[in-house]
Amino acid sequence: MQTNRLLIFILMLTLCRVTCGDSGIVRISEVDGPWRLTVFTEPTPLREGLVDFSVLIQTESDDAPILDATVSLALEHVDGESDSILVEATREAATNQLLYSAKFELPASGLWEIETAALQDEQISRVRFQFEAAEKLPPILDMWFWFMLPVIAIGLITINQWLQRRSPKR
Repeated sequence: MQTNRLLIFILMLTLCRVTCGDSGIVRISEVDGPWRLTVFTEPTPLREGLVDFSVLIQTESDDAPILDATVSLALEHVDGESDSILVEATREAATNQLLYSAKFELPASGLWEIETAALQDEQISRVRFQFEAAEKLPPILDMWFWFMLPVIAIGLITINQWLQRRSPKR
């Protein structure tokens, strides 16, 4: 019985994916002007290809979320190897309705500089940071989990058969 619990625990650990927050990891959280801007990115690490940038805007005084701002992201490749990117983050694109999100294709790896700007009425806040984007994963590595499913199934069947043969007959 103890062996079964241990095997189930090990199986759960191996099948669990890395747990992240609602929208990736925090890249920057700074107060500028009237608000605190927090920028989340996903995937981790950032890679060439599809990326998700999410922004949380809060008042500095009581951390209340701002839900009616216009949020833009301006990305520029530091080495100049790729064109600049300007995208708008919207609440409609976000899974968490407290965030503004933009999903887009990052065209190249390397060092990128991003400026996030939030505008509401006549008030504006900006934060600026840099991030390193890795090269795109080969398709086989990007889908490793799906290739491992048959191996896991065969392993579970083998463990089941081994446990059945090992337990005494009643």
